[in-house]
This record gives sequence, C-alpha cells and structure tokens, in this order.
Amino acid sequence: MLCVLRKVILTLLILSCPVWANSAIRNETFKLSGFGGYVITPAELDGSIYAGTLSPGTFVIDIDDVIWPVDNPATPQNERWDYVFAHYFVYDNSYPGAEKWTAYFPPLPAQLPVVRWSFYHNGDKVGGIYQSLMVTISDKNANHVVDPAELNVQAVAGNLVAHVEQGTGIYKGFCGQGSMNGTLEGYDLNQPYVLTISTGNLLLRNFNCSVGVDEKTWGAVKEIYSE
Repeated sequence: MLCVLRKVILTLLILSCPVWANSAIRNETFKLSGFGGYVITPAELDGSIYAGTLSPGTFVIDIDDVIWPVDNPATPQNERWDYVFAHYFVYDNSYPGAEKWTAYFPPLPAQLPVVRWSFYHNGDKVGGIYQSLMVTISDKNANHVVDPAELNVQAVAGNLVAHVEQGTGIYKGFCGQGSMNGTLEGYDLNQPYVLTISTGNLLLRNFNCSVGVDEKTWGAVKEIYSE
C-alpha cells in the first residue's frame, strides 16, 4: 500500500511540474506621448511609448463613442462636449480648495462605453480594456463653471486590464492588470489634446487567465442609454 501511495504522489508531482515550470510573470513599465481626446470624433488617443520596458513602441486608446452626438458646425453649441459633460462628469467639492469634476469612462459600475487599449513593442502586442479611464478637471476658482483655462490641463488616470486573447508574440497567453497617470493639455476641445502619461505599469502573468466576455450588442447599448 505504501508503494502504491508513493507512486500516486510521484505521478501527481510529475503531472503538475510542467504547469509550474511554464508559469511566468512580466512586470512592464511605460510612458506615453501622443495626441487625441475624448470629445473629438472619433474619441481616440494614439502616439508613442517613449520610455519603460515597452519602449520603443506605439499605443492606441479607443473610446466607443458610437452613441455620442457629433458637433454640428452650423450651430454655436458644442453638442458633443455638452453630452459628455452631462453624462460622465461629476462635481466633487468634498475638500474646500480642491474642487473638481471627474469623469469615468465607463461610469462605475456600468461597463459601457468600452475603452480599449493596445500597446505595440518590437512587433508584439499586449492589449485589453480600461476598467476605468478617469479625466479630472480642477475648478480652480470654485465657481462651479468650467472655464477655458481650467480645460488647458486635465489630469488623466487609468486602470488597465490586459486580456489574454489580445496578446501576441512574447505576450501571447498573458493577462493581467496595470495603472497609469498623466495629463491632457490643449486649448480647444474640438482639436486633439496632447496626452502625456508620466507613469504606467502592467503586471502580466500567463496563468489563471480567462477570456474576456463578449462585447455588448448594440441593443444592450441603446437599452442602457435610454433609461
């Protein structure tokens, strides 16, 4: 009986060894420099990865803006900005002297609009979605009005989720999470802003990865925004 038990234990160890032997963790860092915005059409940011382990490389951040209005150049109104500001930005005056508006894409706990990201490095790709892409506008004079000067520099932060099916090359089979922080700078909401991500990281692994859920249908999108 003891011999049989030893054989069973040895067999289990042999079967489990290849799984652990092939397990790996990658700690990637990045800094981004690019152009784009969340109000321009399409709502997209792209540019270069200029520092970190993913450098040199390129990136794309895409916000699913299919249901957002497009500005009518024949009218003085800014329909697209008005829509985004009304539906996503929330005012916070919890701390006197640090009043601000913050937008979440997608707004928590909703899952839409989907914000996708892709990083390319040496012909390889890692990508996924943002659990949250956050944009903050400081109300410097605390007058509850977004002034042009307050739009010049906006804070940007994000929580990234890397999907296993998006990885190619050395990132094939990897999933994980990460974060980033930086700024958006510009003078005209209808023109591309300058995006600078000064700190960013991804902690990737090639085990315990599940395939991302299917994309929401257009019917689901309309249902959410018609409530």
